[in-house]
Amino acid sequence: MFSPTPVLSVVVPHLGDDASFETSLVSVLENRPRRCEVIVCHDGSYTDPFELGDEVQFVVCPQKDLPTQVLTAAHQAKGRIMHVLANGLQATEGWTEGPVDCFSDETVASVSPAIQHADQKALVALGWKQGSSSICSPVASGKKSATRHDRASVDGAYLNASFWRTDVLQSLERLPTLRQTKIAAAVWTSAAQAVGLRCHSEATSVVLADRSAASRLVTVSSTTARHLQSVAAVIEGKSALRSGMFSWLANIHRVGNWGTAWGRTSAAWSDGSFQQRLRAELPEAFTAVRSAVADGNRPATLPLNRAQPTAPASSAPLRRAA
Repeated sequence: MFSPTPVLSVVVPHLGDDASFETSLVSVLENRPRRCEVIVCHDGSYTDPFELGDEVQFVVCPQKDLPTQVLTAAHQAKGRIMHVLANGLQATEGWTEGPVDCFSDETVASVSPAIQHADQKALVALGWKQGSSSICSPVASGKKSATRHDRASVDGAYLNASFWRTDVLQSLERLPTLRQTKIAAAVWTSAAQAVGLRCHSEATSVVLADRSAASRLVTVSSTTARHLQSVAAVIEGKSALRSGMFSWLANIHRVGNWGTAWGRTSAAWSDGSFQQRLRAELPEAFTAVRSAVADGNRPATLPLNRAQPTAPASSAPLRRAA
């Protein structure tokens, strides 16, 4: 049954792939902490074949993209902290405990868990960072564990596996994201940072990623790089030409990164419409976030003890209802 006073709302969006979605959902139900509600956001096409209505709140969203589903869920969530776990990512035992504790710091707007490959031999990323030579670059990728320097260098969390203050997400809903996952993460994180909030990396929180999910997390196309650079230019005042030049110099021998370098450079002249929309909405978004923070409605941080499994173990898959 739903927790009457949830501290945490775990959102598992249905993005079109039933098998990948159900793997993520089962992992959450197996490791579900107390004082936690589980929300499934979908476009109306998912029919709850396992009859989980007593365990899960189903919310219909008009769109299938992740940013829209996250914002839709944020307005339905009862928890003061919201966690997103997208398709292809799996929860592990106790994965919410560290992040929930992090929100006792009122300057924390989001928390990034440690995303590991499914075989748990190496990290996919501890989060992402921005720099003169890279954009939305994975932190600690390929390492067995993150160092103190890695933890400190994280600028933002990948939206696919992230923890947020629910009120902050609600405050940022007007900002344009082009309905793209990486753009949304960058826009929301940068806007929160602009008003004094930050992202915290939490290495004790482990989320597993299958091969497809891991690839989606770390891949940045030239088009996405252009939009990400626009976010940096508008919110952080970073010159696209200067950033593009540094990116070219840093990656001159890395042909695979030339597309990203070109995308960042081209933001100087070919992304005007997006930049204009972003500038127009920022003042109201900043006001909304400041208001939410001033209200003092920061997340409660009571310990979330892990409940007994509410779904069968992965070795015994859920059976669809007749």
